[in-house]
Amino acid sequence: MSIKEKCLIHNELKFDQIIALEKIIEHVELQKPYLYDRTEISIFSKDKREVILVDNDNRDFDEEILATNEWSEEDKNRIPIYLGINNKVGIVTIEGKEILSENYLEELLQFYAGRPYSYFPANNLVPDGFLIVNLEGEIMGTNYTADSILFRLGFQDLSFSELVVILGFSRGDIAKYIDQPVFLALNLSIEQFDIILIVNPLFARKKFVGALVILSDISSVKRIEKELMEKHTVIKEIHHRVKNNLQTITSLLRLQMRRTNSKVVEKILNQSINRILSIALIHEALSKQNFEVVNIKETSYNILQTILSNMVDTNQNITGEISGIEVFLPATVASNVSLCITELIQNAVEHAFVTRSEGNIRVTVGREDDEVFITVEDNGIGISSDKVRNGGQLGTQILDSIVRSKLKGEFSLESYRYGTKAFIRFPSSYHKEVKR
Repeated sequence: MSIKEKCLIHNELKFDQIIALEKIIEHVELQKPYLYDRTEISIFSKDKREVILVDNDNRDFDEEILATNEWSEEDKNRIPIYLGINNKVGIVTIEGKEILSENYLEELLQFYAGRPYSYFPANNLVPDGFLIVNLEGEIMGTNYTADSILFRLGFQDLSFSELVVILGFSRGDIAKYIDQPVFLALNLSIEQFDIILIVNPLFARKKFVGALVILSDISSVKRIEKELMEKHTVIKEIHHRVKNNLQTITSLLRLQMRRTNSKVVEKILNQSINRILSIALIHEALSKQNFEVVNIKETSYNILQTILSNMVDTNQNITGEISGIEVFLPATVASNVSLCITELIQNAVEHAFVTRSEGNIRVTVGREDDEVFITVEDNGIGISSDKVRNGGQLGTQILDSIVRSKLKGEFSLESYRYGTKAFIRFPSSYHKEVKR
């Protein structure tokens, strides 16, 4: 899952803010070999929890992981991230290098501005302008790209204080973001240009010595994003129409079901309706959001409620519950998973409570190491050991085929004296393979 998708899921940041956050992350990683022994970048979720985006090993997380803060307070700095004045959205946790020259600021100036190819950024970043500013707010040096951006804007030969004022901020507005370690990103629209200004703190032997001010011209990126958003709007409409078409099919099947006198046919049609509705739920979720991933825990809940309302006999009291964490999967993977969950819940409703008037079905969604796991458990009559060895009914054999061939995972059944438990487990990184 991309940083953009995670930001949309957990924080609902705007496009400009996500670009700025990605730019901050790029430059933290760029400076890491020179400034930091360890880094960790996280954002605040909508419910104020701290969700890690990138850790020290430069791994980005697919699942929601809360910051553990395992480092000792003596060895870490927790520097806030602001996307706009007073809009605190996250934390960069760093462990600074012990061995750095006291003249690091001058050395950094040479690194960014003193090389003949300094107008090219490192690591193939989109060309960015750099202004190295000391604690007094003086510009110590710039690189070629910064000079070019300022020239095109007509702001060349200005001091940093003058630049701040002409960009629409008072010296007081931005002083606190220069006088102390803070990551700050401001999105600016100046005539036909869209610029991100980022204040990135600099350290020498863990001592705050100034800031690297980054100017990034994202005008072309925003034009491309506008085109992508227009296409995404069309895609959302397609998902909406597919959902409507699937619901129309289920309505036709229901009409057919009412006209049959065969319980066997009615049962088969009802199962087909539930399978179609589980796929419709995926398209419904995708039609209402700005990212192509699905919350499988929420989808599981909707599937469970749909099947209980469609299949449970009126003289039975079968309840359902969902537990675990929120796991987000790409649409293709989520569709396969939803079919598997539908099959397991249908099997539980149909077979687990044939001699009982009440029961419970629990669906659990979670992650363990590098795998996603889903369990569907009932407190019914269980199944025979022979059926467990043979993979259960035909439906579960088909399900096993989907898990192994489509999800590259494993499926298993366990039966107890008071119930049955089905396990689905597949690699959490499998969706990356699907995209290739």
